[in-house]
Amino acid sequence: MGWIGDGFSAATGGRAEELLSVAENPFVGLAIGILATVFTQSSSTTTSIVVGMVAGGLPLGTAILILMGANVGTTVTSTLVSLGAAGDREQFRRGFSAASVHDMYNLLSLLIFLPIEMMFGTFGTWSPRSRIPART
Repeated sequence: MGWIGDGFSAATGGRAEELLSVAENPFVGLAIGILATVFTQSSSTTTSIVVGMVAGGLPLGTAILILMGANVGTTVTSTLVSLGAAGDREQFRRGFSAASVHDMYNLLSLLIFLPIEMMFGTFGTWSPRSRIPART
């Protein structure tokens, strides 16, 4: 993670916040997360990259929006996988049902948590560092 953060910081010349200020718009941040996950077919890869970018200067609020988008982007992957069973009617029905449950879970989570984040900025204020006592 340190290497990704250092690389991102070096690549942006320490101006990560300025370069990604467009992603402060919640819908742009979501779109970036969705597209990154759809293109890589992995929300874990998107999450790892975003965590490294936060270490390199990406604002936490922007990262949260991108990660919410990554959660929605993974619904595309599950649906595509279920379509692979289209040759067998029963397998397809079961696979598509499971993918639909996964999709609804992620979409409903977004519908609940995105307005909370937009109104209160709740998730951006939670920091494990705030609970760690300072060393003396």
